[in-house]
Amino acid sequence: MPQQRAAVTRKKLLLTATDLIRRKGFVATRIDDVCEIAGVTKGAFFHHFKTKEDLAEGCLAAWAQALADRLKKAPFQKAGTPRKRALGAMDFFIRLLDDPNTVKSCPVGTTIQETSETHPLLREAAQQCFTRLKDFFKAVLDEACEARKPRVDTASLADLWISAMQGSLILYKASGDPSVIRKTLQHTKQYIAGYLPE
Repeated sequence: MPQQRAAVTRKKLLLTATDLIRRKGFVATRIDDVCEIAGVTKGAFFHHFKTKEDLAEGCLAAWAQALADRLKKAPFQKAGTPRKRALGAMDFFIRLLDDPNTVKSCPVGTTIQETSETHPLLREAAQQCFTRLKDFFKAVLDEACEARKPRVDTASLADLWISAMQGSLILYKASGDPSVIRKTLQHTKQYIAGYLPE
């Protein structure tokens, strides 16, 4: 039971902190606020995390794992051809970010924008998240482009897709217009689709 309670407490802290980082940023997220919203004492917090940086590192790792788990179960995985799977993977993110109930923010992008020069551990944690997502998209695109000659630089296309997602979120934050996310990603998808053989 104590181990189960500890796991529940840790999960509450990670979920609460991730939500606050997405909404307010890493710098503005305070340990006191995390504890209050999660209903956890500061003593319990410091049992699980040494610092706010340690907490944020845990949030990024948990976020990456949750996204990987979700992608494995996503409907596009059952698409009939590699091309359809690749386009379906992009549609998955377009629909997710177009959903009015989705918070239009990524904890990885938000954290790295604030901490890249000051927190090397968080920069490395963010890089690991982006690398993991890039590897996923590269594998999907590799499969879709297997028959194409000459070979396509699928690593750069994966970087392009991630850049479009992160950039569209920044444009949304500046404009307040959620359609900028959908339009940017649809244009990027159309561009990448031109490299995928029928």
